[in-house]
Amino acid sequence: MKKFLKRVVLGVAVASLVAAGVSVGATPLHAADDGQVIVGAVIEPSSLDLTGAAGAEIPQLLLGNVYEGLLQISEQGSIRPLLASQYSVSEDGKTYTFYLKSARFHDGSRMTANDVVWSLRRLIDPTSPVTPDLKGQFDRIATIKSSGPSTVVVTLKTRDNDFEFNLTQRGGAIFKAGTSSFASTANGTGPYKLKTWNRGTSVMLERNERYHGTKAKTKTVVFRYILDPTALSNAMLSGQIDIMTTVQSPELLDVFRQRKNLKVYSGSTTFEVTMGMNNSRAPLNNVKVRQAIRQAIDKRALVKTAWAGYGLRIGSFVPPTDPWYENLANRYPYDLAKSRQLLAEAGYPNGFNLTLDVPGIPYATASQEFIAASLAKVGIKVTIRPVSFPEWISRIFLQADYDMTIIAHVEPNDMAIYANPNYYFRFDNAQYRTLLTEAREAETKAARNSAMRRAARILSDQHVSDWLWLLPNIQVAKTNVSGFPVRAIGGGYVVANIVKK
Repeated sequence: MKKFLKRVVLGVAVASLVAAGVSVGATPLHAADDGQVIVGAVIEPSSLDLTGAAGAEIPQLLLGNVYEGLLQISEQGSIRPLLASQYSVSEDGKTYTFYLKSARFHDGSRMTANDVVWSLRRLIDPTSPVTPDLKGQFDRIATIKSSGPSTVVVTLKTRDNDFEFNLTQRGGAIFKAGTSSFASTANGTGPYKLKTWNRGTSVMLERNERYHGTKAKTKTVVFRYILDPTALSNAMLSGQIDIMTTVQSPELLDVFRQRKNLKVYSGSTTFEVTMGMNNSRAPLNNVKVRQAIRQAIDKRALVKTAWAGYGLRIGSFVPPTDPWYENLANRYPYDLAKSRQLLAEAGYPNGFNLTLDVPGIPYATASQEFIAASLAKVGIKVTIRPVSFPEWISRIFLQADYDMTIIAHVEPNDMAIYANPNYYFRFDNAQYRTLLTEAREAETKAARNSAMRRAARILSDQHVSDWLWLLPNIQVAKTNVSGFPVRAIGGGYVVANIVKK
């Protein structure tokens, strides 16, 4: 990615850090001894319920660290066994047989086929407290049965090309049968146990000494949550944390690069910064209005302004790491004259008023003024309304009570969210749903990819949302720390291989 950093911006940034009490040239403090690594993250989980609560911050902490599934996805995108020692698939693609490893939950009890059956049946039980998106991901399951204490057979109603991938994500986590307390406790099989949760600040994970696989390399890992981007950068520069999992102030990258004890890493992600539009609320229920909004925003200039140029324009809800990706960034280019024309055709020659709900997340707050100013040029008056993240979940995500909002959708392979007319976009398109079904049940990869590409074009042509840019996975770490994930492909930030020398 090209950098669009200017000396004046860098100078102001450094000055702000010094004013905040950080001596940029000073020798950093040590975060902790070699038996502990401190990971700086942004959003703290509101719950530890991996399958019953929304929010990417929950699997970031727990998936692959505390909880595990039958399968896992590597940083390179390949799927391989985890709690399953091996598995087989029938010729028609509808029957999966999993042979289980010998593993124990953190409370010492042995994992058996009964636990796997119980965990997977929760996903298809209409009365279980599992989020609707997970139930949709596993709605092809017909039966789940054990064949002895170490074998599980899952039969699908139809072929499902997403099934194996979905098992690697939060929906595939295996719990102890009968577990009822998910929100504040965690009893998994992973390489780390939940040690302490200091609400508002941090979560500590402690190495599982009875882990069924290779033991974690660091005794304790602390996820420290710092929402303010300047404070997060300060913590990295002053040595209070060992890894900054996401750079929330990209204009400061040269500051980090100038430090001999720090290194900047950049990897691919599936993090689409999305400006959601409520497709069920006038005037946004008019496709011409939504198109006008998209074509009134110069995405190149937005990325330069809001994220120092670090971002990829994508034009739809597909990152380049997906095999069905095609570049749609120029399908509807920035064009103020076209935007005004579309508004007039839609019956709004003089524009209208909208509210933009913005959670206090750096990429969102950094974009809000640019978007408001852009839309003002075509007569759309935008009122910016700050919202807390809990309010965003309750009012916007769950009730769709909003006009527009900004949020990054980080879960991989998640085009299915647009197939749910009750999702907060309120997009209802039968052709789109048919294409996703066709892709899930396709007998060849080529047929699947073709259907997914056509579905992505529908999203773009219907202007369901505006995809502002794809976030790169920019991290900063101390030079004596290694083994952390550089590419953000799955939902978890796996810490078992992290070493601090």
